[in-house]
Amino acid sequence: MSGDAPARPHGQRFSLVYLRNADLLQDSPRARRRVASLLGSIKDFEDLPGYLVRELGIDVTSGIAGIDWPNTLRSFALRDFLDLFTVACRYLENKRRSPRGMYNPSAKEHLVNEITRIFAEENLRYEIDAAGGVHFKVDSEFAATTTAAIAALGAARYANAREQFETAMAALSQADIDGKQGIRGVFNAAECVFKLMFKRSSRLVRGDAISFLKPSVQKLLAADPTALRAANKSVDAFAEWVDACHNYRHEQGVEEPLQPPIDLAVQLISVGSGFLRWLITIDQQTNDA
Repeated sequence: MSGDAPARPHGQRFSLVYLRNADLLQDSPRARRRVASLLGSIKDFEDLPGYLVRELGIDVTSGIAGIDWPNTLRSFALRDFLDLFTVACRYLENKRRSPRGMYNPSAKEHLVNEITRIFAEENLRYEIDAAGGVHFKVDSEFAATTTAAIAALGAARYANAREQFETAMAALSQADIDGKQGIRGVFNAAECVFKLMFKRSSRLVRGDAISFLKPSVQKLLAADPTALRAANKSVDAFAEWVDACHNYRHEQGVEEPLQPPIDLAVQLISVGSGFLRWLITIDQQTNDA
């Protein structure tokens, strides 16, 4: 029986194997303390405080032996905490190119590798690139859906919609994630395509989504009753998505809504990306018919 037991992770910390939270975190005091310890161990940061003030306009806390990194990072806003890595990498790259040299010419790569490990182990929703840029980390399913949507928007006919969709992706890639702008961008992209398909529709609303799309679906799938029933249900779901997104659209005379929970924003954007691809497929099939 013991031979059939699944292999246990060898040499891994207990908390990383058995106590992982399924939800990615936006911030973490533990991660900040680990980053503070890391920064304090890098000797090439002796002139970094002035550089941080110049680049970010933030204050650092001094200690007996230089920067008091724990108290400094504890006081940073999230945007400054995440911007710090980009600025620090830029500082190290400039120092490597300067005549004065470095204690450790590989300090930047060491910093990026360790930050990557800390982000992963502390379950933060970010990843860092080789130049120190911090990005919103999404799961593989979300990445595949949005990448496919961008590919579908490649034709010149969809240039405006692609611009709106890329605005949505940019809103999710910044340090301070803007879920509202992400939802609005994907909605605007869908609305651009919808209005291309149906010239009589002035804006994408629930009623138009149903009344305009269902005849098109009927025309395309009339010979396949099963597919038609499923497609009509999908049109209904699209109309519900349109209604959901309107909660985060800012209209004149209406109070600006709060930022949506990140997981809700990702869900609406992911679902919307799929609907956007479907609209483009219907548009192309209708035009070719």
